[in-house]
Amino acid sequence: MSGLRHIRVLSDGRPGHENQSVGLALALARRTGASFEVVKLDAAAGVWARMRAAVAMGAGQVGDRPQLVIAAGHRTHVPLWWAALRLGARSVVIMRPSLPLAFFDLALVPRHDFASGAEDTARRMLTRGALNRVPEESREKTASGLVLIGGPSKHHGWDGAALAPCIARVMTAQPELSWTVADSRRTPEGFLAELEVPAGVRVSKVPHQETGPAWLAGELAKARVVWATEDSVSMVHEAVTAGAATGVLPAPAKGKPGRIHRAVSGLIAEGFATEYADWERKGCLRTGGRLHESARCAEAILARWFGGSHLP
Repeated sequence: MSGLRHIRVLSDGRPGHENQSVGLALALARRTGASFEVVKLDAAAGVWARMRAAVAMGAGQVGDRPQLVIAAGHRTHVPLWWAALRLGARSVVIMRPSLPLAFFDLALVPRHDFASGAEDTARRMLTRGALNRVPEESREKTASGLVLIGGPSKHHGWDGAALAPCIARVMTAQPELSWTVADSRRTPEGFLAELEVPAGVRVSKVPHQETGPAWLAGELAKARVVWATEDSVSMVHEAVTAGAATGVLPAPAKGKPGRIHRAVSGLIAEGFATEYADWERKGCLRTGGRLHESARCAEAILARWFGGSHLP
């Protein structure tokens, strides 16, 4: 297959899924100059309607025929297989698919979904956590800190009374920074508004309703220090990708430690991030270097099918 010219991203409308797919498309576009479009699939529609939308020419912002189709989320899997087949394109599915791997050219699956010792295969490439939109080029960090608050999930509970003083401590420890505290859709209502601001610390509170798709990437690019709650695995990975000194705030786990715990624990064990309890004991955040999985996956895809990277 010749060089990559156009990419189609299939989106189920979930921001986390679309963020991963677009992050990979952006990394590929930076290396090749390829264009890309995002085709929104109606998650409530039947499978045939989603399949038709996936192959429609001019369905997104550009009418070019794609050489590569990318998607994440179970409701995109059949449309992804169909689009690649009908359009004569390569297919990349992000996260473990609900269909057998033989339906796709490549699956990018988080390593923490498997037991230790799992390896790459011909159709599966293991990643450290979720892909994201954070670019490779490093902006000069400013004297700013960022606190990202998640909330209850399938894997974690919530203890706002215990979390609030932890947030206050990390901000008080570095009063020279200008701090931004942001919540998420999962954060219990009222927590951000009621969070007490430590005396002598400059703090801005940003509710998630006031942020757009590019807000987080912009804040991460400039933040020198980032703290994220343990349940927010994607935000922890994004902070590490952005090259910030990254801390992990505690969140109560539900049941036995699962894949989310393994993902965050892996970053901590490799020195990319620091657990809050360890920071309290030692008073510093470790920095284990930069981790950019979107770039690594883009390089691998180009080497496989499109003649390698053309990144200057």
